[in-house]
Amino acid sequence: MELKTKTFLFIILSFLLGAVAGGFIGRTYFAGPETGSRPSRAEFRKQFAKDLKLTPGQEVQVDSILEFNRDKISVIQKQFVDIYKLHKDTLRLEIRKLLTPEQNKLYDERIRKQEEREAKKREAEKKD
Repeated sequence: MELKTKTFLFIILSFLLGAVAGGFIGRTYFAGPETGSRPSRAEFRKQFAKDLKLTPGQEVQVDSILEFNRDKISVIQKQFVDIYKLHKDTLRLEIRKLLTPEQNKLYDERIRKQEEREAKKREAEKKD
């Protein structure tokens, strides 16, 4: 396979993986089903119990299962975020190779604005 073809496939794959990861992170961290924000842990558990019509005994057992697995899930999420960031950085480096110095300055500005928007979203989420 030619280098151009490999590069093109890498960029396409990068965008696809970025879109999937972005969608996953967006749904997981930034949007709840009705409110537009992620529910608190207590709200989630309360709604979960209500939706499934759990008995008080079942609620206690489900809470225990969720607590037991919370740390494991946190580790997996951190690994996912780390892999996502690494992939995003690799993608940016590949794009930079194609750009002129002037275009790289424009690209830097675009990245800066994007990161500002993402930081504002995260801050708004923390307040909710």
